[in-house]
Amino acid sequence: MPIQMTCENCDQPFFCYPSEAEKGRRFCSLQCRSAYRFERSLPAASRTPVHFKCAECGNPFKMMASYVTAYKKKFGRDPLYCSAACSGAGRRRSAEATHTFTCLACGKTQSIRRKPGGRLYREQKFCGPVCKAQYKRMQFHERFADGEHSRRIRRGYVMIRVPTKAGEPRREMLEHRYVMEQFLGRELLPTETVHHRRAWDKTTNTMENLELRTGNHGPGGTVEDLIPWCIEMLELYPKFIDAAHFERLRKVIDIPRE
Repeated sequence: MPIQMTCENCDQPFFCYPSEAEKGRRFCSLQCRSAYRFERSLPAASRTPVHFKCAECGNPFKMMASYVTAYKKKFGRDPLYCSAACSGAGRRRSAEATHTFTCLACGKTQSIRRKPGGRLYREQKFCGPVCKAQYKRMQFHERFADGEHSRRIRRGYVMIRVPTKAGEPRREMLEHRYVMEQFLGRELLPTETVHHRRAWDKTTNTMENLELRTGNHGPGGTVEDLIPWCIEMLELYPKFIDAAHFERLRKVIDIPRE
């Protein structure tokens, strides 16, 4: 038969079974038990509310300091959401951001693929091998333009790897020939060779140490020496200019007509 007891929180009478009284029931409801524990069992610092801002809806919310301590101990961070609805929406949004990536080469946003075991490949940065090769080629071109390229010595000469177009294999060439091509603004002709002025110093490939020659590598002449000779020959034989249809040379070299 129920017996009457007095609630220790609200001082209101309530009825309960003797078995419940023997087990130590002292409150009329769960709300009174929680309020009693909150007011008397917890220290004042734990009952101080801590204010947060919801990461999903942006509304402010508060939580007791004791709850915040327990939350941090369990999840290792501060509370982010004000309600279960905001928590679900925020987690879905976070999952979408976690499961997608932006290709560094083409800039497209795609879903992250999974490894054979089913785990997400979180380090994925490219759509596929084509984009990966394109990105590496672009980086190599940028480093090469900044002067950051590898150099190796082969038979006393410096070899460098030069940039190539998409689909072309890697290509190496002599550094002194590359420097001369950049100076001329075109590729060297098959009849042109590049010599080092200081024959003992073949690793210094600057224009001060290089000279352009025509002809074979041995008996060929330097361009600086051949140009004055060519001008002298044209001035000596002006009649042959018309026969050779070299009218444009008259505009460069002031040769009178006869």
